[in-house]
Amino acid sequence: MKSLLIVLFVSISTLTAYGQDESTMNATYEGFINGTYVFTDDEGEPVEFNNVANGVSAKYDLNSSKFVGRQFSITFTIDLEMDEDDEEIQVSTITNLLMPE
Repeated sequence: MKSLLIVLFVSISTLTAYGQDESTMNATYEGFINGTYVFTDDEGEPVEFNNVANGVSAKYDLNSSKFVGRQFSITFTIDLEMDEDDEEIQVSTITNLLMPE
């Protein structure tokens, strides 16, 4: 029984870690506003990201205004997490940024 629980735990952990789907979109950077990285998509809709991966933040300092108004190709993930009220929230993380020339 103990072996079955270990196998089940490892299987679920693996699915959770590798089950994240990455998506890509093109958008214009608006700035770091109220703790989120705000972009505008091709249809003029705002898109907010909660986090930026370390490799991305080393490449592009999105906390400065240097890249405001610039177009990016954004690769990102969206995870579901529990907040302090035990409610499910979406947390979006930029995993890669490319700035077309």
